[in-house]
Amino acid sequence: MIDAIISIKPRHVENILSGRKTVELRARSINLPAGSRLWIYTTLPVGKIRLSTEINFIELLSPREIWKKHGKSICIPKKEFDEYTQGRDFVAAIGLRNIKPLDNDICLDTMRKYQKNFQPPQFFSKLYPDRALYSAFYK
Repeated sequence: MIDAIISIKPRHVENILSGRKTVELRARSINLPAGSRLWIYTTLPVGKIRLSTEINFIELLSPREIWKKHGKSICIPKKEFDEYTQGRDFVAAIGLRNIKPLDNDICLDTMRKYQKNFQPPQFFSKLYPDRALYSAFYK
């Protein structure tokens, strides 16, 4: 299993936690296998990792196909989806399963104690067991 951090805006994280959002949309494909663990960094102003989830699937399809197949699970209005995918031939749908809120959030300051000058990823960032930051997630 591969671990990675992915950044998601607070309103989308709330929808994931509530169970309404089970598919994350990305402008490009994410190169991780099904079963990989995603640690969800909630972007500022929250600035914390509040949950983890597993990748159920990754599909790279046309925006029209993604909307038809996963529109309800993406949990955004069609207009917002169209704006995000405008001009793109393909977008990625990341299926989420086994969504688990953390008992204790991991804040940005804590992550920086393990890795000096840590910056949350713009896209995603793999976590490696031989690096100090990994310890923040598996205490």
